[in-house]
Amino acid sequence: MGKTADLTAVQKAIIDTLKQEGKTQKEISERIGCSQSAVSRHLSGKSVGRKKCGRKRCTTRRGDRTLRKIVEKDRFQTSGDLRKQ
Repeated sequence: MGKTADLTAVQKAIIDTLKQEGKTQKEISERIGCSQSAVSRHLSGKSVGRKKCGRKRCTTRRGDRTLRKIVEKDRFQTSGDLRKQ
């Protein structure tokens, strides 16, 4: 089963408002159009957003800028030459 999109700020505000009005989690989820577990996670404070996915970066932004300057000077350098610099 795949992941679905996170709750929007508007949906979170509606959940909070409906909960203050005394609505149940099931009623709130039906009204907003999301799962009951998503409502439950938001109300309990466990919805912290998604973790970053993908491979971690091996270079910093500063390193990227430096590398870009080196490549702009001589576009025909090999990757081995770039690594040495």
